[in-house]
Amino acid sequence: MYQRYTTNGAPGQLHHRYWQEVIGNTYFNLQLRFPQADNFEGMLESWKIGAVSISRLQSNALCYERLRPDCQKEEEHFLVTIPEQTSIEFTQFTRSVVCQPGNFVLEHSNEPYQFGYGKANAMWVVKLPGSILRNRIRNPDRFCAMQFDVLSGIGMLFHDYLQLIVRHKEHLAQSIAPVMGQQLMELLAATLEADPRILHSNNSAVRCAHLRRVEEFVRRNLSDPDLTPERIAKSCAISTRYLHLLFKETDQTVSQWMRDLRLQAAHEHLCRSTGSTQIGQIAYQWGFSDQAQFCNAFKQKFGLKPSELRKQNVREIVVEK
Repeated sequence: MYQRYTTNGAPGQLHHRYWQEVIGNTYFNLQLRFPQADNFEGMLESWKIGAVSISRLQSNALCYERLRPDCQKEEEHFLVTIPEQTSIEFTQFTRSVVCQPGNFVLEHSNEPYQFGYGKANAMWVVKLPGSILRNRIRNPDRFCAMQFDVLSGIGMLFHDYLQLIVRHKEHLAQSIAPVMGQQLMELLAATLEADPRILHSNNSAVRCAHLRRVEEFVRRNLSDPDLTPERIAKSCAISTRYLHLLFKETDQTVSQWMRDLRLQAAHEHLCRSTGSTQIGQIAYQWGFSDQAQFCNAFKQKFGLKPSELRKQNVREIVVEK
């Protein structure tokens, strides 16, 4: 789905109100301040790629503020912002960063923040659900208000893949878009986790290594219904008690995290499904031994039954053809 917004053609006195609505509809509710109030101009394009949305925003100087009363009213999301023309200033979790072009910053919708740029700017913004990012990396808040490089290493792969998706957006079939969105998120997570400041932060290198090994083992064995914390700990050469301690700082237990990973994997499978595979087979493939429990957990997490999601996806594919 493609949307385009511009202040061109709108009465000058309505530009501020119009842009406030555009930003709120594209991202989430933010309070805007316009340093150049008399001649503000802005343009925004956005594309929906599976669970991810990608947008390109251009405007005069602008200040955004996420207020605490708004933080818990909407679904949790994270934004990745990549400035192109001039730096952006960002403050969250009592941390502040000046993010230069050639880098990106991560923003959390469920916590207050301030964001701004004093000159006309253009930037790419990636919006992704918090639930999906949390399934991929532990405690993503620790990555907020930090500057990450997109000109080298894995960050460059993330940035290049983002550009590739946008260049070929007209050719993305409805069934392929969720896969590409997932791959973009995987590259983002890899970029965050590979940063040396994270690997050598207060979370010791040893602890990070254990978490990485646990996550890799679980992802390789996600389809096994007998995967338990005890088996994970034994396979990773740590105690079960220490495994639970590794997850203590997050808002999920090990078992809850595994269940969400399985539900997300099943959701992606159903988005690609054309109806030839039975719901029960998909449930068992991703480690659920009880189809009824799978369907209930799926609807609780995504708001639709597995069968409803598949029917919706099949209809979209038929319409696209």
